[in-house]
Amino acid sequence: MFRPLLVLLTFFAICAAPALQAADHLVRLGVLAHRGKEEALKSWGPTAQYLSQQIPGHRFVIVPLSNDDIGPAVEYNELEFVLTNPGSYAELEFGFGITRIATLKSKSPLGGYSVLGAVIFTRADRQDIQTLADLRGKRFMAVHENAFGGWWLAWHELKRQHINPYQDFARLSFSGFPQDNIVYAVRDGKVDAGTVRTDLLESMAFAGKIQLEDFRVLNAQHPENFPYLLSTPLYPDWAFAMLRHTPDELAQQVAIALLKMQPGHPAAQQGGYVEWTVPLDYHSVQQLMLELRVGHYLNYGQLSFVDLLRRYWIGIAAALLAMLILAGAYIYTLRLNRRLSHTMTSLEEEIAQRQRIERDLLRTRDDLECRVAERTAELAHINEELESRVARRTAQLLSAMQRLDAEMKTKYEQSDVLPPSS
Repeated sequence: MFRPLLVLLTFFAICAAPALQAADHLVRLGVLAHRGKEEALKSWGPTAQYLSQQIPGHRFVIVPLSNDDIGPAVEYNELEFVLTNPGSYAELEFGFGITRIATLKSKSPLGGYSVLGAVIFTRADRQDIQTLADLRGKRFMAVHENAFGGWWLAWHELKRQHINPYQDFARLSFSGFPQDNIVYAVRDGKVDAGTVRTDLLESMAFAGKIQLEDFRVLNAQHPENFPYLLSTPLYPDWAFAMLRHTPDELAQQVAIALLKMQPGHPAAQQGGYVEWTVPLDYHSVQQLMLELRVGHYLNYGQLSFVDLLRRYWIGIAAALLAMLILAGAYIYTLRLNRRLSHTMTSLEEEIAQRQRIERDLLRTRDDLECRVAERTAELAHINEELESRVARRTAQLLSAMQRLDAEMKTKYEQSDVLPPSS
């Protein structure tokens, strides 16, 4: 009895292993829900099931996201893959480094194409609106201010015609998804004109929702091998992209699975597309966003202080350090100059004082020399006077003595007495 139970448990373990393994490898695919979250789950759920079948051990789930939610979901790594429109992809690629691995080839009544554009239209009976220039002063509707095919393409074309929709329109409104509401608003006269992505008018007409002859396309374009109503240049269709943290091996398996999906596959039919093709070049999308200054080009050429610090913090730090060093050197030089200036001033004062003393000494010496000379001359004169006086006195004395001696000789001679011998 124990052995059959062991066999039964082993059987259940084998059966449950794929489910457990799949649960351990949950793969989240974020999808821009341009027609609402329920529609996104309904349309892309079969594609997630297809990928789960093609890549054993992984269970893919759809995460519907709005234009406002998709950026934060990618930034905080809440997804492994993302499926979004060209403008959203270009912004996420620039901001968060996602990488496209496949491009969608949309399905429409006239076939499948991996490019898209926008159509600008009005009611066919509006005789006052024949060209884009006639839209000045009119009411205009788009789907969302950040929608690529639903607004940016038309805005870019209006700008090329020197029309500023934010200034030249009487009213610019955004309906929100789905874009069908814009078509109804134009048809019912609630707005004068509107824009939607290519093939929507044909799809609604094919479904019996509208009559194409009720609308007039403005600025009609007719590129070769593109059968849909069009008002703008064509750009790559939606991108299937991997996030930075997604394993390369898993991304390679997903890309292979998408590219080998056959046209007419139930998942493709449910998703409204034909198949997947190799990832196209989205440079034209980047260029359009740059010209419109939208998305990551919003403040292009006008960096905020925070962005400036974030992008150039190394250079700014080096510059600040250099400035601090230069400031320190300047302060040190300034102090040294002040000390030198004080020392020079002291030396100059000391030199001036010494010069004054020397001048005083020179004057004193000159005075002394003059006085000494005068005194010497005076003393010499006195000496001469004294010598003259002594000489005269001596001469007088000698003369007196000679006279006295003569007188005595005479006296002795007269007295017959011999004079004393000398």
